[in-house]
Amino acid sequence: MSVPVGSVVPVESVVLGVDCADVAGLAGCGEVPGVVVLVVEPGGVAGAEVVRVLEVVRGVLAEPGLGGVRLVVVTRGGMAEVPDPASAAVWGLVRSAQTEYPGRVVLVDVDSDVSVGSLRGAVSVALGCGEPQVAVRGEGVLVPRLLRVGGVSPEGSAVGVVGPVWDAVGTVLVTGASGVLAGVVARHLVVEQGVRRLVLVSRSGAGAEGLVAAGAEDVSFVLCDVADREGMAEVLAGVAEEYPLRGVVHAAGVLDDGVLGGLSGERLAGVLRPKVDGVLVLDELTRGLDLSAFVVFSSVAGVVGTAGQAAYAAANAFMDALMAVRRSEGLAGTSLAWGLWAAEGGMGGGLRERDLERVSRMGIVPMPVAEALGLFDAAMGLGRACVVPARLDMAALRERAAQDDLPAILRGLV
Repeated sequence: MSVPVGSVVPVESVVLGVDCADVAGLAGCGEVPGVVVLVVEPGGVAGAEVVRVLEVVRGVLAEPGLGGVRLVVVTRGGMAEVPDPASAAVWGLVRSAQTEYPGRVVLVDVDSDVSVGSLRGAVSVALGCGEPQVAVRGEGVLVPRLLRVGGVSPEGSAVGVVGPVWDAVGTVLVTGASGVLAGVVARHLVVEQGVRRLVLVSRSGAGAEGLVAAGAEDVSFVLCDVADREGMAEVLAGVAEEYPLRGVVHAAGVLDDGVLGGLSGERLAGVLRPKVDGVLVLDELTRGLDLSAFVVFSSVAGVVGTAGQAAYAAANAFMDALMAVRRSEGLAGTSLAWGLWAAEGGMGGGLRERDLERVSRMGIVPMPVAEALGLFDAAMGLGRACVVPARLDMAALRERAAQDDLPAILRGLV
C-alpha cells in the first residue's frame, strides 16, 4: 500500500563493500555515521548474496562500537511486481534480523535503474517514513501489508473460485514425501482431487502409505535429493509418456533455527539447498512441460520475519519470488506461505516451547489439518503467485496493536 512521504531525513551514509572489512573500519574511525547502507545488486546467486548480507548485517549489529548505527539494506527490484529472487531472499533474511534487533535495520527497495547517485535520496525518503520496510517508486513510497484475500471464507473454504484441474490422467510429483505435510497433501490429492498417479520423492526414499487403497492407481517412491539436477532429471525421465507430468508440489525443506549471531554460511547453505536449489532444479527441468500446477510450500516466516529463523525465511522468500517470475512468464506457479499446521510430526512439532510462545505472540496459531487442506484448495483457485494460508489470533494482534507493538506488515489486519 502507498503511504505519505514524511520529512526527508538527511543521512551521512556509507555504502559498504563485498565483505565485512568496512564494518571493522567504521567501528575504529573517529566519527561513526548514524546510518550505513548496504546495496544488493540484482541477478546474483541467492546463496552467495544472502551469505554476504548475513556477514555485513551480523558485523554491524554485533559490533559494540556501532551500537548507535542504523543499517539500511537496499535492493534493486527485490520487491518489484516481478521480483529478483536473490534480492527477495535477502529481504527474508533481513526481516528476521529486524525482529531480533528492533529499530536497527531498515529494508529499502528501489527500481533497478536507480543510479548510485540517487540512492542517498531514496534512503533519506525511506527513513522519513518511519517504516521498517519500504519500496521507493519515483516520488512515492509503498509499504508491505498482509491483507485478507477475497474468495476465501474464514473457515478456509473457496467462495466462487475454481482451482486448477488436477489431471486424473497425468502424474503429480511431490517432493519431501517423507514429511508429514507432504504425505497429508498427497493423500488429499488422491481422495479429494482425483489424482491417480503420483511420484513421491524424498531423500529417505519413504513416503505416504496407503495411497493405492485410497484410490491411486500408480504410486512410485523415489530416493533422490531434489537439489540433485542429474538425479531429478532421471526421475522425470521415468514418468510414463502416456501419463505425462501435470503437477508439482514441492514440499521439501529443513529447519535449522538459531539467532542471527550464531548463523554460519554452512548452516545457511543447508537450509537453502532443499528450498532454493531444489526449486531451481524443478523450475528448469519442467519448463518445457504442460503443467497445470506448480506449487511450493513456503512459510509465513519469509513474509513476516520470525526471530531465530533467518535462514528459513530467506529460503522461503526466494521461492515466493520465483513463483511470481514463473507467473509473469505464463507458467504455473503458486507459493503457499504456510502458518503452523496442527499436524503431529510436522515442522511445527519440532519447535521448542519458547519458540511456540514466540509464534503465538505474533498471533499465529496452529491450524487443524482439515482446515489447512481447505485453505490449500481455496488458495489454488485465487490465481496469485503467493498467498499466506494461516490461522491468526486476532485478539492477540489487537492487543499488540493497542500496545503499539504490532509488526508493521500486520497492521492492515487490525
